[in-house]
Amino acid sequence: MADLERYENRMVQQEVVQFDGPPDGHEGSVTELIVPILRRWYVIMATFIVVCGIGVPAIWFGMEQKYETTGSIRISPIVSRILFNDSDSDRPMPNYANFMTTEAERIAGPTVLNRVADELSGKKLTLLEGSVDPVLTLRQAANNGGIEIATQRHSELITIKMISRFPREAEQIVDAFIRSYMNIVRAEEGRSDDNKLNILEEQKRTLDTKIDTQAKEINTLLDEFGTEELDGRQEIMLQTVARLQDDLDGVTIRRIELEAQVNMYEKDVSEPLPEINRLQEQSAYINTDPTMQTLVANIRQYEAQIITDKQTMTDNNPELQNRIAILESFKKRMEERREELVKDFDDRYKQEVEARRNYAKVQVKAQLAQTIEHEKKIREELDRYDTATIGLGRKQLNIDDKKAELARTREIFNTVCNRISEIVMEQKRPARISIAEMASSVPAQSKRKKLALATPFGGIALGVFLAFLLAKADKRLRGAQDVVKRVGVRIIGTTTSSRHIDRSMITQQLSDDYQTIRANLGLFNGHESTKVLVVTSPGVGDGKTTFAINIALSFAQSGEKVLLIDGDLRKPDIADMLNLPKGLRGLQDMLFGKSLAESVYELSPTGLHILAADRRNCSDALDLLRQTHTVDCMKNIRNEYDHVIIDTPPVLASADPLVWAKMADAVIMACFAEHTSRPDLREAIERLEQIGVRVLGTVLNNVRVGSSYYRYGYGYGADGGKAQRKAKAKRGRSLLLVAPKSEQEDSK
Repeated sequence: MADLERYENRMVQQEVVQFDGPPDGHEGSVTELIVPILRRWYVIMATFIVVCGIGVPAIWFGMEQKYETTGSIRISPIVSRILFNDSDSDRPMPNYANFMTTEAERIAGPTVLNRVADELSGKKLTLLEGSVDPVLTLRQAANNGGIEIATQRHSELITIKMISRFPREAEQIVDAFIRSYMNIVRAEEGRSDDNKLNILEEQKRTLDTKIDTQAKEINTLLDEFGTEELDGRQEIMLQTVARLQDDLDGVTIRRIELEAQVNMYEKDVSEPLPEINRLQEQSAYINTDPTMQTLVANIRQYEAQIITDKQTMTDNNPELQNRIAILESFKKRMEERREELVKDFDDRYKQEVEARRNYAKVQVKAQLAQTIEHEKKIREELDRYDTATIGLGRKQLNIDDKKAELARTREIFNTVCNRISEIVMEQKRPARISIAEMASSVPAQSKRKKLALATPFGGIALGVFLAFLLAKADKRLRGAQDVVKRVGVRIIGTTTSSRHIDRSMITQQLSDDYQTIRANLGLFNGHESTKVLVVTSPGVGDGKTTFAINIALSFAQSGEKVLLIDGDLRKPDIADMLNLPKGLRGLQDMLFGKSLAESVYELSPTGLHILAADRRNCSDALDLLRQTHTVDCMKNIRNEYDHVIIDTPPVLASADPLVWAKMADAVIMACFAEHTSRPDLREAIERLEQIGVRVLGTVLNNVRVGSSYYRYGYGYGADGGKAQRKAKAKRGRSLLLVAPKSEQEDSK
């Protein structure tokens, strides 16, 4: 490791993990859009310089001086009256804005255009030069903005504007528009006033006749009452109707009460006397009976005698017992008499109640008959007054309607008379539509400054757009995330570019990179046996040979027995990159029958065994690899070594790596940042997967260093110039973990 040489074009990768895609989110998507554009800042800058260098001078010196010709017509929203001075005269015209817009469109209409064309005919104007139809030419100019006719906000003006290089001709055209429009307006106003006067005079005569007729009708209606005011009479009648209605309501209520009483008597439902009165009468009837009075006196006498005897006699005395028995017989007799009297009283009471009910029934029926007759008379009187009141009200309404109609007719008549007077007098007032200003020309405000200032921003925008298009068209891999996210292939590791780290740390960083890749290979393989590994790439220039040499050296430096095979018989580079002795062709020697021990070259002091190759069998490389002896040789090699690393041609260049991959345990795909394209990587992996080869993953080399893009094609393996091969070998040697043999000797 003390002999580690300068290491260029590598990216640091020290974690022994599998790379995952970036987290989803809006921030990532924005970054993916902005970063590729900023990466092509030179495109933005070049576009900015070109656009500014060409556009600004072209705008500044290419635009001609033009003149703005303007004329205007005033349309007043308020016209002062001459005859009448009322508040209405100061009110603006309703829908004034719409009227202004309509008149502006009218100026550009066919009637005005025909008059303008007639006025301008015979004048040699640039606008109408060579025109077959001047009206059509003027219409097109008005439509496309050559002649601008528009209302001015917050003003009373309609402006007619032209921007032209010939101000005198523009003034003639604008003046022609103003004169033609004003002639049409004046002619229309004169015809309008005459028509209005004729119509108003006829209306006046009709209204005068109508007023006479309506006045006669009102007089005819008033002759019946002799007065025009019927409100007092109508009020008296309404009060009488209200009073009759109150009387009718009271009589109706009384009738309903009497009908209810008759109905109760008819159903034998009479109001009973209060119970307390009945009991009092019953008690009085019993107490006034002589028999009851005698029995009560006897009972009181015997009770007093018994009380006296009990004081002088014993309870068993016969005389006392006899008196007690007589007292009991008197009490019993009194109770029997009481019951007889109660029954007799009840019979008499019922007869009396019945007599009272019949008498009351007769009285109620008589009252009901009188009430019904009274109600009938009130109702007849009420109907008569009600009919009279309604008739009087209708006559009053009819008279009021006639009066109102007469008032409206007189109001219209007065309005017509006033309007006739106004028109006659107002014909002398100033016109609503007048010429505000005839055409005049001034130099037009140039847009050169604005366009010149806008050109740099346009150049930046165009540059950003071009950079965006280039970023979208660029399919090259730039980082590990591109491989994982866009291709869907596992990353084994990356190598670090020396341009982005301290040069004193290159040796240590190189060692760390390949130690990490070795550790990842062990983690990814698990317990599976992967002694024989094929290193290939999608195309040329992807750093596969450098990676194969370095990973083999890394395994060898860890104390394992490793064999590096230069399986690229079409363009072998390992011997040149390691500066091995000339003429080494160990792989071909072994395939032609030489023993493995005689074919292998040991690279000291690393202990790495190498089967080198040369270009003498590049034409029949595929046939040489496909022979049965090659498979047998690989079986022997598997038994002899802990690890076998095979450097092969690119997958998209020939079928050789597919043959090597079938004889190996797995394949490692080498890619070069900003050189290998995503479609190439995807296609190379698909070719390997189609034949059932296990692809461990991808190693991304030289991240962030720009390199030209090209597809490895049919010219791969052609013999180039000797100086070119030596330069390439020298560049490759600078990327190795160990210095070539000659350099080691020189250092000694």
